[in-house]
Amino acid sequence: MDEETQEDALLRAAELVGEALKETEARCGVIAQFINDCATRSPKTSPPSEMLRELSELHGHRARLLRRQGLIQEALDCAVGERPAPAPLPALPDRTATQTQRQVQVQRPRRRS
Repeated sequence: MDEETQEDALLRAAELVGEALKETEARCGVIAQFINDCATRSPKTSPPSEMLRELSELHGHRARLLRRQGLIQEALDCAVGERPAPAPLPALPDRTATQTQRQVQVQRPRRRS
């Protein structure tokens, strides 16, 4: 039985991540279209919260897949046994800057019976 090389494994992983990314982006598109349709049909009603939650989760999943895809590509770009070029660490966020938070309250008009 042939053993899989490191490069073959990385190529297969890249292919799997690419497929997962396409599926995730397609699902994001479907949910975004549904949310848009809800908003255009009746601007006073908001889309179901589970749809918004799922879209948010899918965006997070997509970001993780893109990160993974980048790491796989970086590994493919390196020769076997070679370490990737050291990249500078990202700058620490400025903790002195204050962030303003706003709380918004939305009220729906009462239905008349």
